[in-house]
Amino acid sequence: MKILGAGGVKSGSLSVALLIVLAAPLPARGDVRPLSRLMLTNLQATNSIGEGVATEDYAAVETAARDLESSARELRTWDAGRLGFRPANRAAFDRYLKQQEEIAGWLMAAARRKDSPAIVAGLDRVLGESCLSCHREFRDRQGILKGSTIFMTSFVNTWKEINRGLLLNDFTLVARGARTLETTGQVMSWDPVLQASFNLSQEAQRNKFRAHLNEMIGAAGRVEDAATRGESDAVRKALVEMWRSGCLSCHQEFR
Repeated sequence: MKILGAGGVKSGSLSVALLIVLAAPLPARGDVRPLSRLMLTNLQATNSIGEGVATEDYAAVETAARDLESSARELRTWDAGRLGFRPANRAAFDRYLKQQEEIAGWLMAAARRKDSPAIVAGLDRVLGESCLSCHREFRDRQGILKGSTIFMTSFVNTWKEINRGLLLNDFTLVARGARTLETTGQVMSWDPVLQASFNLSQEAQRNKFRAHLNEMIGAAGRVEDAATRGESDAVRKALVEMWRSGCLSCHQEFR
């Protein structure tokens, strides 16, 4: 395992993501992290709706739909300027949020009726009419959410796959996930990525961020080694180290 400094990058499964990140413009001035967190909450809610309808857990569907409604209402109270949006676009931005709120209410009603086809139709509507339409108008054009969201979402999804491998006693899956985390951290360590995706313009900031990444990379390597040996307890211990020394310590300093 090789931990990279400012000048190197390991090619691998994230090469396409890297091209997307480097092609994106620098983020608009303004703190987009609260928006990123809220968007990930929305993503979790839509996933929960899909899982709920598949398992006929209509209470879970209603709870997730209520989360979508609440996040839309909250975001409508925020100052869009601090997120990097131009004031002229506020009306369009609010329109998509209102659409999300209305569809979420429709989903809650469908969940109370235990109407699975209506829930599936509502999920399609919220993704197409609200989420993806808003992304096309704002995110893709301005490039303010792409980089960091790609990396953070990839990390969380990979962590879930590692947990799934542990539960299934599938150490091949665990090891593959750990290698993906190593690659993710190595790509994130590259200076142009830290500047474009995380808006870290100062070298001292990038070095601090990179130190946290190296902790994460090292722990991911230990996860892979433990998985290769088939030692579940060692995998779990390394995962805790990864969260504590890499992820959470980085969040406390930068997030």
